[in-house]
Amino acid sequence: MTPQEKWAFLRDAPANDARNPILKALAHHLFAAALHNPWRFATLAQSVARDWIKQVTDTERIGREDIAGLTRTPRPDDAIDALKRGHDDCDAKARLFVALCLAAGVPARMVGWWNKAEVPDLVHVSGEVRLGNKWRPVELTLSRARLDELGTNVPGEKKDGKWKVS
Repeated sequence: MTPQEKWAFLRDAPANDARNPILKALAHHLFAAALHNPWRFATLAQSVARDWIKQVTDTERIGREDIAGLTRTPRPDDAIDALKRGHDDCDAKARLFVALCLAAGVPARMVGWWNKAEVPDLVHVSGEVRLGNKWRPVELTLSRARLDELGTNVPGEKKDGKWKVS
């Protein structure tokens, strides 16, 4: 699988995930809790994907890349698999966030971060949500990341200046 094939799949996967009945119900409840305000909803959805799923790489977790529907046969609960498990990587966190937004009718999309090497490689995945006629970045791996803040602008911890992953 090439990085471009991986990205093509990840870019489109949340639209399918958004049809999962459990994910749709969660999105509905979060939207109601946000008093039907898209900005508040996006903040809640970011918290769910960022804080309820501990950041670990697929290599740490199972020793290889694991992308439901691409590297393995899809299962009925893949849309909420990372949420149920409680740990996964940036791909899964972004995929959950975008799917929650789409299920609630809030425009969102996946964002791929590529290295600048001669042979491009997908090095990180995050999300964007459309609020107030503007696409806003949504970082999902850094514990201090807030809505509309690029991951590179998230402040490090005061004690050591490093980023804390969630």
